[in-house]
Amino acid sequence: MVLDRDDTLQTSDVDRTTGLAVVSRRRALQVGLVTAVSLAGCLDNESSSDPTDGSSDESDSNGDSDEPEEEATDDDAETEESSDVDNDRLSVVYAFLEAAVEEDLDRMSELSHSHNPLDPAAWAEDGWEFRGGGDEEDLEGLDAEVVDDDATVEDVFELEGAEFWFEEETLTETLDGENVAAAEVTVDDPTEDDTIWMLATEDEEWRYLFAAPVDDTPEDPEEVFEEPIEDENDDVVVEIDWEYDSPTSDIQQAAVVLTDERGVDANRIEIESTIEGASTGAFDRDDDEFTARWEDVTLYIPYDTDGDQIVVTAISEEENESEVVHREHYEP
Repeated sequence: MVLDRDDTLQTSDVDRTTGLAVVSRRRALQVGLVTAVSLAGCLDNESSSDPTDGSSDESDSNGDSDEPEEEATDDDAETEESSDVDNDRLSVVYAFLEAAVEEDLDRMSELSHSHNPLDPAAWAEDGWEFRGGGDEEDLEGLDAEVVDDDATVEDVFELEGAEFWFEEETLTETLDGENVAAAEVTVDDPTEDDTIWMLATEDEEWRYLFAAPVDDTPEDPEEVFEEPIEDENDDVVVEIDWEYDSPTSDIQQAAVVLTDERGVDANRIEIESTIEGASTGAFDRDDDEFTARWEDVTLYIPYDTDGDQIVVTAISEEENESEVVHREHYEP
């Protein structure tokens, strides 16, 4: 799910019109999952295996059997109760994603905790537009599991972005006496992040409080670094300023200065920070609205201050070709 507004959000400091795009897989206004399991099919499967269904073959067999029925134990009761509670929690996740597919903001808001900072209905009231959560064909391959049935406020603040959206003292007071749980939602699509969903009770009902991508940052960023590549002739990149001090953002960004005279046959430049997972780019554009070229611009991209690498790729869409022209490491 992504919320858009007419006034574009960018993490770059660009003061002139050009063909620019800034995207981050950790952007704040994203549920984090648009590929999920078909909820209707999932629920149908659970219903068809309900042991109380008198039409099932198993029920008929047990009715005619001379074998003594096993007596339910306290352990069985506890297991069944725990399973029911897990289903209650996960049903919130499934129902929320289903509502996202249907673009049902009222239902999404109903399933959201009153302190969920990303309640889409609340954002829509403030002038944002909900851009959709995929379609049912996209919702295949989801697996949700409760990974912590006794989570705490501290666990919420372990998630990326929580410090931005919540005041710890306020959230602690809000969740005092309530139950909190964490569910991990995984998808088959390698382009989608696995996500931790924080769920909390409110008025004795489980609600969606917050979600963030699973932090898969390696302990040693250099483990995923590739060999540096230097754009020796400044065909695309003149320099990368890792110490750039943004006047408008507290997020650490690098300034990537592009050449004022291109030396490659490319109509698009893409820039990625490997560890932070952010990307930005510039491209040629020539239409009735305006004309722009990617030369002579500076692009700003967030990076991980514990270590990262920036990869610059030149793309020729006409020839369907791409080439990494610059790869530079940041080591604190």
